[in-house]
Amino acid sequence: MKRLRLAIVGCGAIADWHVNAIDVALERTDIVACVDPNPDRAAAFATRTGGAACSSIADAIAIGIDAVAIMVPHHLHEPLALEAFAAGLHVLLEKPMATMPDACERILAAAPTDRVFMLAENAQYWPEVLLAQQLLADGAIGDLITARAWHCFPPMGDFYAGDDPWRMSLAAAGGGIAMDAGSHWLRPLRMWCGELVEVVAVTGRPFPGMEGESMCRALCRFDSGVVASFDALLVPGGVSDLPLFQLTGTKGEIVIEGIGRVRHFDGSEWRGTVVGQGNYLQSYEGEWRDFEAAVLDGTPLAASARDALGELYGALAMYRSAASKQWEPVWV
Repeated sequence: MKRLRLAIVGCGAIADWHVNAIDVALERTDIVACVDPNPDRAAAFATRTGGAACSSIADAIAIGIDAVAIMVPHHLHEPLALEAFAAGLHVLLEKPMATMPDACERILAAAPTDRVFMLAENAQYWPEVLLAQQLLADGAIGDLITARAWHCFPPMGDFYAGDDPWRMSLAAAGGGIAMDAGSHWLRPLRMWCGELVEVVAVTGRPFPGMEGESMCRALCRFDSGVVASFDALLVPGGVSDLPLFQLTGTKGEIVIEGIGRVRHFDGSEWRGTVVGQGNYLQSYEGEWRDFEAAVLDGTPLAASARDALGELYGALAMYRSAASKQWEPVWV
């Protein structure tokens, strides 16, 4: 295979971000089909990408495709992934894999061993996160003592408003902010601190109309012994520009700012030293480069699909902790 024929399945807000990344990052992938039950959305993406508007994966298969990028409401992940696997397609599936572990295991069991299955956790490719990971490995702040993840934004209209704001529905989303956008803040903690083993959390619903939690504040214990704080909030008012991440070690700190700057604090400069500049949206570009290379060149993915279960199990443990008001194990 010299070129990858791709179908976009689900032509909503997150698909728009992915198509932008494909346009920038890929040279060997062609979007040949845009699948959505809403014909207007499918047509709009078809016009933009040059692919054909389709109403189903079966229609896209009839055109001729090698892979699908599934970007639909969470409760539809399992049936569409199973359909794609049965057709022998490579699959990039938006996170979470599913909203319950048993559904995830059915998806993993159905994935053909001779096809690429990527779980689209773009934080694995976030430039600032990767720089912080390298600084940690280089001993820039000594031994890691603790970390902090802060995700606090007003709800974006493209994702939480409009004609079909499925993230407002608990039945469609399976959870709230911890299960959805919060995974992008939990994956970096897992990359830096080790595997998540135990959490204690509280949740709330400050965003009116959202059935799942729109606030989750948690302490997370990792197998390394490090304890980190995790905050994910959707609030309707204005918010400050607090750092997205803070890592504190025995010899200094690493701070990732909201605008993408990475600062290293070693005591020599009270404002820290800027050691890099990234952009969250660049993480989607890295994700797509990895998927394209895995399909066309056979290179291994940076993280397996099973790795993404850590974010799901972590969110579910936070929900249990909010109910029990005590520490909860993650892997149950």
